[in-house]
Amino acid sequence: MGVQSIVIAGREAWLKAYEAGDSRKLTLGLLDAVVRKLEIDALRPPPHPGGEEAKAIEARRLAELEALGIRVPRVLGEGESTLLLSDIGTTLAARLRAADGDAATIDALTRQVIAAISDAHARGAYFGQMVPRNITIDDAGRVGFIDFEEDPLEVMSLPQAQARDWLLFAFGIAKYYDGRTDALADLLAPALRDGPGEVAWHAGQVGRLQGLARRMQWLGRSARHIAHSILVVHAATLLPLLVLAFVLWDWIDDGEIDLLQMLF
Repeated sequence: MGVQSIVIAGREAWLKAYEAGDSRKLTLGLLDAVVRKLEIDALRPPPHPGGEEAKAIEARRLAELEALGIRVPRVLGEGESTLLLSDIGTTLAARLRAADGDAATIDALTRQVIAAISDAHARGAYFGQMVPRNITIDDAGRVGFIDFEEDPLEVMSLPQAQARDWLLFAFGIAKYYDGRTDALADLLAPALRDGPGEVAWHAGQVGRLQGLARRMQWLGRSARHIAHSILVVHAATLLPLLVLAFVLWDWIDDGEIDLLQMLF
């Protein structure tokens, strides 16, 4: 998959091309085996098709989310395996990097996004890869969401998909709270506690290995970020994340899973 920025009538847009095939079948299969073994259905990886099928899934999901009043890109045009999408703002990842460690700015951004996810879930929405690079905030402060070429409902229920959103969000943003785990937990707690009970229950299915999270904090910077996300969700919900985040880090970071042997 490739994304190219272009300008149309003075406005930025994005041409997204969907590559044929799926080079991650083995990776996704291994990850699915891990979460099945741990009985964590909310983190089962959905199929990740390529080409025209991926394009069709994204176009459908964008239409569904727009119908729910969720801010997502508009489809401006399409080809056999491409979509031309409107720009909806700067990614949360870019804004967090620009904050350069300023706690007040980071907290304000996090609070804004948590409110937007909670509102979307209340409307019946779900996302998928809920990490900072797939969340946007425009100059007017409106939160948006991008990247929908897979559909979690192919392998899980709506409550499980919403639980997945919270777990991946906590995982993705934890590195910006190095040394301030309690602050992130306090921001997440109201949304996690006040949301549907079934969603919280599914999130809680990952709560078997909290002790590993504490040990992971001594394994280096990347492992410490993962451990923080585990402990944050535990503090916010009394139901921790676990080792799955360790595998997700490896998967999202480089497309490979080199740490599976640690689970068995």
